[in-house]
Amino acid sequence: MRASTRVNVTNRLFMTTFLVAFSSVALSSAIPCPAHTLDSDSPLAAVEQKEKLEKEKLERMSRPA
Repeated sequence: MRASTRVNVTNRLFMTTFLVAFSSVALSSAIPCPAHTLDSDSPLAAVEQKEKLEKEKLERMSRPA
C-alpha cells in the first residue's frame, strides 16, 4: 500500500471513530434513556406505599374500640 493511501485510510478511520464517539455522546444527552427514569432508579413508589400502610395501621390502632 502506498504511503499516501495509508495516510488517507488512517485519517478516515480516525475521523469516523471520532464522529461515531461524539455522536453517541451527543445523542445520549439529547435523548435520555427510558430505563433511567425516576421510578426505575429509586424505589420511591414502594417506600410511599409502605409509609401509607404504616400510617393506616397506626390510625386503626389509635381508634377507640
